[in-house]
Amino acid sequence: MEDLNINRTGIVILQWLRNEDPQLGEELYFQIRNKETQFDNFFVTFYKATNQKEFTDSLQKMIDTLEEGTIFTLHIVAHGYEDGLGTDLSTSIKWKELFYYTRQLNIKMHNTLLIVLSSCVGGGILSYIDPTQRAPYMAFIGSTRDVLIKDARKGFPLFYEGYRSPLDFVKGLKALNESIDFSEELEPGKRKTEFFIMSAAQSFDEIFNPDRDPIFFAKVVSKIMPPNQIIPQELRIQKAKELFKKEGEKLRPYFTFTD
Repeated sequence: MEDLNINRTGIVILQWLRNEDPQLGEELYFQIRNKETQFDNFFVTFYKATNQKEFTDSLQKMIDTLEEGTIFTLHIVAHGYEDGLGTDLSTSIKWKELFYYTRQLNIKMHNTLLIVLSSCVGGGILSYIDPTQRAPYMAFIGSTRDVLIKDARKGFPLFYEGYRSPLDFVKGLKALNESIDFSEELEPGKRKTEFFIMSAAQSFDEIFNPDRDPIFFAKVVSKIMPPNQIIPQELRIQKAKELFKKEGEKLRPYFTFTD
């Protein structure tokens, strides 16, 4: 990929909440929009969606209006589920569809798209990433547990306090996690977890890690090398891992924009 000459940077907040929910995305926008006056060629934009169509239309508008040399962090405020995000399970978007749009953004931004998810990130998110295509993000930030309203209200303004570009996530993530009281339980026996960052390269390596999801890999083994009485099970698994590794080595450069 060619190097990107950056002319403008910014933060785009996309909110999809119920009317009765605290409007955390809008609150954050008003808290950090003064950054436009702190830096040259910097912008903070807010999109409000009330249904799935408005959510995807907002993403498409970002794609259509994105100019060469502009990069931004996409901050999504919604309820998170194992398979996607939205307002509830019946009104949601699958991770796969979200990545369809963010992949286009990431390509236009030359693999500099940072996604910040102010919601729970389900453990199945990696299952919705297509490793044969370009990565749908440079990296994403999320939590594996529910995010309390008070933690989001306190933590995300601190995350963006010293923000200048998507590459400023290290200090921001540290400030975000330091603002949270992890001794507090979400419910009896269920503690909070830190927000984490996962890069596209880490995501890819996890997808091709045969030990990440034994059930999934067992299906891969059965597909690549169907059971038979001639080849022992241990050898079938070993050969399947070798083929799995070779396929990953072939696809990784394209996915991670290092081709």
